[in-house]
Amino acid sequence: MKNSLILLLIALLFIGCSESATNMPIEARKIEGVSQKGPFITGSTVHIMELNETTMLQTGRMFKSTIKSDKGDFTIEGDAFYSKYAMIEVNGYYRNEVTGLKSSGPLTLNAITDLSKRENVNVNLLTHLEFERIKHLVSKGKTIKDAKAQAEREILKTMAMDGSKEAFEDLNIFGSGEGNAKLLAISILLQGDEDVAGFTERIGKLAMELAENGTWNDSVTRNAIAEWAFKKERNDEFYDESEDDNLYFDIVITKPYSKQGFFDIRKKILEWGFSDSLPNFRKYISMFWADNFGLGKCSNSNMGDTALSTNPLSPNIGLKFVCDGTFWIYTHKGTSKYKGEFGTLTDARDGHTYKTVQIGEQVWMAENLNYDYQTEITHSLCHDNKQENCDAYGRLYPFAAAVDSAGLFGDGGLGCGGSGFKDNSAGNLKESSRGVCPEGWHLPSKGEWEQLFTTVGGIDKAAKVLSAADEVGTDEYGFNAFDAGMHTYGSGFLGIPGYSGSIYWTSTPYDMTISNVEPDFRSTRVEIVPNMIDFQVNDLGYAVAVRCVMD
Repeated sequence: MKNSLILLLIALLFIGCSESATNMPIEARKIEGVSQKGPFITGSTVHIMELNETTMLQTGRMFKSTIKSDKGDFTIEGDAFYSKYAMIEVNGYYRNEVTGLKSSGPLTLNAITDLSKRENVNVNLLTHLEFERIKHLVSKGKTIKDAKAQAEREILKTMAMDGSKEAFEDLNIFGSGEGNAKLLAISILLQGDEDVAGFTERIGKLAMELAENGTWNDSVTRNAIAEWAFKKERNDEFYDESEDDNLYFDIVITKPYSKQGFFDIRKKILEWGFSDSLPNFRKYISMFWADNFGLGKCSNSNMGDTALSTNPLSPNIGLKFVCDGTFWIYTHKGTSKYKGEFGTLTDARDGHTYKTVQIGEQVWMAENLNYDYQTEITHSLCHDNKQENCDAYGRLYPFAAAVDSAGLFGDGGLGCGGSGFKDNSAGNLKESSRGVCPEGWHLPSKGEWEQLFTTVGGIDKAAKVLSAADEVGTDEYGFNAFDAGMHTYGSGFLGIPGYSGSIYWTSTPYDMTISNVEPDFRSTRVEIVPNMIDFQVNDLGYAVAVRCVMD
């Protein structure tokens, strides 16, 4: 009896000690972070609520704070929690990445976090989307840690992205790196053209679908988002984001800014003034619509491969795309609006026949030159060294070949351009000399290009009406400007033939000599793409297309 009583007392003591250990509080802490869709604005409310580690239910312990500035930053300080897991909830108005404006109504985003392992917690769209999925997995017996890891993989996979090395609550749309780029891409994609009510409904339905099985089966909504993204990207195709290219200096340029694409979204976000840079979100947006179209992945390993859009829900089914090593690029096809008659030109040197077209007082070749210029000094090229590209798009000519530096057909470009690398020999070039063109034709000067642009309505209109037919070019004069690609010495072949616009040599040199510096002459090129005409001054390390004009 005495021994039994002793054993009972020991058991009660052990139970008491166990309960005491279980209820030992986590010391009071300060939690900081940012809350973003775009950033939540000043005054938005932030709550941190303790969660039961086993059930994921709220225990009733809660602290409240507010967003301190329009950057979306917050700080929460409070007494101890007994569980290491907590839910952070943010409610308020946010900045819309697509419009650049503040939302028309409030939004609520959540995050689940382990307070024992971090002092910084960011609340964002991805932490919100994983919330219900984590709860579901925990109810099936997984630990919160394992549930979070699984939910993060599943969410990125359903958005056609690979896993992230960072936890979702470490991500920031203004940060560098791939994880932050994925966050910004998904935030933009799901926002789309929706207002805050439509966006709230969209992410609510997505979160519930993810919660059950970790996948997104709403193919109609997914396709609508992909079509929106593809249209945005098409609006960006002919806008060059870089304004800091030291390889050339613009002489004349008209380049309307696309107000409907992702470059404009990027510009709006940066105008908030919270960061000088953004991660490369467009790459992951492209991955999303390409996956929806059934194109598969695009990387260096399958560069140059083509694929057709196969999604039956898409109005773009059947479109042809080519992989440029990073992105799937739409290859344009359409019907020219030109209703006139073409002439013909047969090159006596090789028997090749070209279409020609009269525009105003000038007669131009309506195709790119395809004469195989071969000398000991320089030679013409087929894009990617494939004969089929020459057959379809014409040849690429280093400057020395374009001006006939060997003097095979005249002395107007004799000795100019060397072997195609940068040098100072372009200054001997005679404007409007024959160059590599057939007899009776010549390499057009900058002035002759400008005459063409004036004839078709001016430089603001010329690119559209001269470019090969697609949804942005109309080819109204039968000029049929199209991309033949290009080659740069040191970088290899660039561009995808048939994709965007075209670059041609002119016979006009440009004196870049600076006082007290040895003579430095470069060649002028003209670039014609839809919505843009650009005269550029380049060194001579390029091979591009040639169009000839009649003498």
